[in-house]
Amino acid sequence: MEDDRQPANRRAERRPGQPSPWQIAAVNYNETRVPGSAYCEATDGKLGSVYTALTETLVMRGDWNRLFAERDRATDVVQLPDTFNLLLGTAQGKGIAWNRLGYGVWPPPLANYVHGFESLTRKGRLVRTLAAACEAYAGRLPPEMPRELASGAALGSATDPWDICPVSFVFSAAPSRLAANPYEQLRDAVARDPSAMWILKPTDGCKGEGIVIRRGWKEIAAELFEHAASGANGERSSAPPPPPRNFSPPPPCMCIQRYIGNPLLLERGRRKFDIRCWVLIDAEYGIHLFDQGVLRVSSVPYDPSDVSNRYSHLTNHCIAATHGDYGKYEPTNELFYPAFDAELNARFPQAAARAGGSVLHGLLLPQMKRMVVQTLLAARGNLRVATDYYSAFQLLGYDFLIDDELRAWLCEINASPAVADELLADLVDALVQSAVDPYCPPIEALIQSTRGGRTPARREVDGGRITGRFERLYPERSGSR
Repeated sequence: MEDDRQPANRRAERRPGQPSPWQIAAVNYNETRVPGSAYCEATDGKLGSVYTALTETLVMRGDWNRLFAERDRATDVVQLPDTFNLLLGTAQGKGIAWNRLGYGVWPPPLANYVHGFESLTRKGRLVRTLAAACEAYAGRLPPEMPRELASGAALGSATDPWDICPVSFVFSAAPSRLAANPYEQLRDAVARDPSAMWILKPTDGCKGEGIVIRRGWKEIAAELFEHAASGANGERSSAPPPPPRNFSPPPPCMCIQRYIGNPLLLERGRRKFDIRCWVLIDAEYGIHLFDQGVLRVSSVPYDPSDVSNRYSHLTNHCIAATHGDYGKYEPTNELFYPAFDAELNARFPQAAARAGGSVLHGLLLPQMKRMVVQTLLAARGNLRVATDYYSAFQLLGYDFLIDDELRAWLCEINASPAVADELLADLVDALVQSAVDPYCPPIEALIQSTRGGRTPARREVDGGRITGRFERLYPERSGSR
């Protein structure tokens, strides 16, 4: 069959004459919601808070129209309009058919997920992506790394620049791949430090589901045996019967990582936390970091003696929110950069002095920025932001852990990250400016004032409002070298 798609320009063009609005196809947008109201997944679905707010922000601006787009979750059948300029898929890129995206559509559309993102957002594939890049670059940083991220504070205390994640092993549950699993390598690693803890995660899990912490080879081996057995029992034939009600297939892979047993703890409550950062890849493979982030804090004190206490060890919001002490120290167990930086500077005055007055901005964020750019350069061969038929951007959620020596570790990367309510409005505005407007420029003749309209609520934190923007990390701006 002849392919009638047209080659793409990297920026959509308007025809001369009377301007017409851009068209946005937001898959499974809740038609009944009040624009600008608080997002609720139970009623608003899987489009997510970011892309629900982005849809409403563009439409209320006046130069965008929203078109009906729907994905049937039971059949995976997607109904899209004949033409559109921006396609917003739901969580994990559902609703975006990569092999036909842009077919018969002109000008070529922009989409909100990058083809191949799983090479970073699946835990097992992230480990393999980084290992392959380390080998390809002979253990050195990619040569295109920005200069300020290739030395000094950006490297922190790491002696190996690819020592980004804790020591990790990936195990497959597929019967055909069991023999290739790294049992001996893991057993040797455990034997070198029998008291160390290890965290076991399903590679395609989310919200803390299926995560366990174990200590010693006997406990780990028991989990691996169960994992292998579930894979054998769950193997499907070429014509599988209908699954029983409430059937949940086993995870295809498990990622086992050495647990960071010396996490930096907050002074209030001696609790563990991780840091969620938001990263944008634009349609030209520009890498941007939102300059505000949030600490997601556990509900109870850290207790390394009890590995079964999920409230102590896991910082996922959905876990912390089910404990009776949720909200005891911070509303919604979230702490923002200004308060965190103030605590760090008070606790580590010498480090703050060496870092120009800010531990967060002078010591921790440089490490995190380096890992953001390094991982995205490592995965560049797997990620497709532009073809002849479409272009794409994606917002990623990077989660970091900080140890008590002020070293940052990458925990995981999320494909469809939630955003703290206090930061949502600014992040969406920045996302429009950095990812959408360069591709579909604002139409000034159609833009109308939103006074009186409802936009995503801007919330205050500790009596003031935190504002944020995207900082471009890569490529470097001309003249920066």
